[in-house]
Amino acid sequence: MERRIVGIVSGKGGVGKTSLTASLASLAKKDSNTQVIVMDCDVDAPNLAIILPPQDKLNIKKEDTYATRKADFIEDQCINCIKCINEHFCEFNALRWDSQNSIPIIDFLKCEGCGACRVLCPEHAFKINTVKSGEIISYTTKMGFPLIYGKTQLGSTTSGKLVSDVKEYLNNSNEINDSNLILIDGPPGIGCPVIATVSNLDYVIAITEPTPSGLHDLIRVLEVVQHFGIPFGLIINKSDLKSPFQKEFKKFIKATGYKKLGNIPFDLSIPKAMSFAAPVVDFAPDSKASLSIQKIYENLKLILWNDFS
Repeated sequence: MERRIVGIVSGKGGVGKTSLTASLASLAKKDSNTQVIVMDCDVDAPNLAIILPPQDKLNIKKEDTYATRKADFIEDQCINCIKCINEHFCEFNALRWDSQNSIPIIDFLKCEGCGACRVLCPEHAFKINTVKSGEIISYTTKMGFPLIYGKTQLGSTTSGKLVSDVKEYLNNSNEINDSNLILIDGPPGIGCPVIATVSNLDYVIAITEPTPSGLHDLIRVLEVVQHFGIPFGLIINKSDLKSPFQKEFKKFIKATGYKKLGNIPFDLSIPKAMSFAAPVVDFAPDSKASLSIQKIYENLKLILWNDFS
């Protein structure tokens, strides 16, 4: 079977993206025809590892990434003129004055690494350095398949670049040679991490809820997906939600003709499974949600290896 790369995205957070990814990964592992690798590209808030913990904590691999630039102060070259403060060198307010020592102090979290302080300081008392921007973490899960994810360093500004680094890490790993399905838990929204996630995918799953904010943000994320010309399917979580917006939501789906992979009904088994840090298809395999996700997985397989052939 030819390898397929599938990203699970959502316009907003909290609609079930990570829960769905974990359940699809579990079903894929139990499928004798599928060799799955899972990635978490929600690098600003990765939590797939909570549901898919390591088989052996001693075999967790970590690799630092360096893509963020930050200012550094060179005290020996400073003449204590306070121009950097009085003339407002930093538009991000990352500089403040230490009156006791008569030197500027850089706020690491506020610094954007733009280099203005380095250019404007007449004594060249600032320089710009590349600093650690995050980590790439990989291990074999308790279920027996690899998990690779990125974790952004606090204050870093290059989460999109970290997503690209995570994907490149996978491409250079030995595990990819044995896989025919890669599932990516993508970040919410439409920013750089999302763009880096969806680029070069074979298929995208967009999950949403039948609410005004769910529809609004679904439309936005699908604009990104359609820009790259990637085929996609929709999953409606809490599809039976009692909401006055249901009628308008269903009208939109019907009018667009977008392909639906399936619905997931409101089911308390999902939050219960999350409280036990387990995929719902394992925690409550006979629940309404689990049976729906199993149908979604079968629909996904037909699309990936029949419709694409």
